[in-house]
Amino acid sequence: MDLTVDQANLTRTTRLTSRATPTRSTLPVLQTVRLEAQNGGLILTATDLEIGVTTAIAANVATSGTICVPARLLGEYISQLPSEPVHLTLKPEGHRLRLSCGRFVANLATQDATEFPALPAGDEARALTLDASRLRQAVARVAFAAARDEARPVLTAVLFDFGPEGLTLAAADGFRLARARLSGVVADPHQLLVPVRAVTELGRLLGDAETVRLIPTAENRGVHFVIGGTTLFARLLEGHFPDIERVIPQESKTTVTVETAAFRQAVRVAGLFGGSGDSRPVVLEAASGFLHLRARGDQTGDAEADVSAEVAGDPQAIAVNTRLLADLLDVVDSARLRLSWSSAQTPIVLRELDREESADLFVAMPLSDPSLIRRPVAA
Repeated sequence: MDLTVDQANLTRTTRLTSRATPTRSTLPVLQTVRLEAQNGGLILTATDLEIGVTTAIAANVATSGTICVPARLLGEYISQLPSEPVHLTLKPEGHRLRLSCGRFVANLATQDATEFPALPAGDEARALTLDASRLRQAVARVAFAAARDEARPVLTAVLFDFGPEGLTLAAADGFRLARARLSGVVADPHQLLVPVRAVTELGRLLGDAETVRLIPTAENRGVHFVIGGTTLFARLLEGHFPDIERVIPQESKTTVTVETAAFRQAVRVAGLFGGSGDSRPVVLEAASGFLHLRARGDQTGDAEADVSAEVAGDPQAIAVNTRLLADLLDVVDSARLRLSWSSAQTPIVLRELDREESADLFVAMPLSDPSLIRRPVAA
């Protein structure tokens, strides 16, 4: 192996592949990055067996070759070098990769590249090309709702559901649900359960890309997302995702339309007073012409706020967790929001108005303690 590469490009790619490198592993080779020099470029690959990243950069290759070097050390070393060409050489009889850049020279320990696990090949016959901007928006609107608790592994995935209405992304953690749809996507009906960690990384990689290719592997055990010269691989989860249509209420008795910015501010303020711990209740009480919010904690005090609203149906109240609601509102980009629910014990549905894709929605489960709804008795 003998090549020269731009320092800034190599720094960028080592940072990218580092996201797929485990900090600890029983397999030492997984803590390395695979370098493959071939005509016109250098290909870097890293994986923790659950996700993998492969990316290519231009390089002046004098001699091709493949080797593995410590991923973290390579990334930290390259990032400290001056902005000058980096020369990498590996002698056939040696076990060190020599890096030189200006006045800096280092020799990195290596591992045999044949020990590095190969990522499963994609099934090109089933490849799809998607609009990267639309997919990036859908990922941002859904990934936050996936569970981080491994107690129910299937809920730590984002559902990619290909059906007659297009591609639907959905995530849920038992307390909230988010759904986003890319209409117009044509594919044979099937579902992919993509780990939320991989989906979050996908959102980062999409950036300003125009298109992304989605390529499942054989038997739907993995999927590749190809963005320009970078490929993200994700090993799919097994199991059956809950039927989200059964969770989404089809009818409501109360409908409230509010300005998103005003509602978001009121929810954040209420979260300061709704007690301590993971559950910080806020009561949403629909009244004529406004939505009343109130929160109270034994150790914090209480707070109330009114948000101008268009209210239709029964003037009733519902209690929700401000933390879950605030996370949801952080991904809303529409100026107006519609909330609907049937009773204090049924889920509350939130839909953005003036949004092109009407299938997008959020669902939040209520807090079922009746004492939260009752107004406190004045002292």
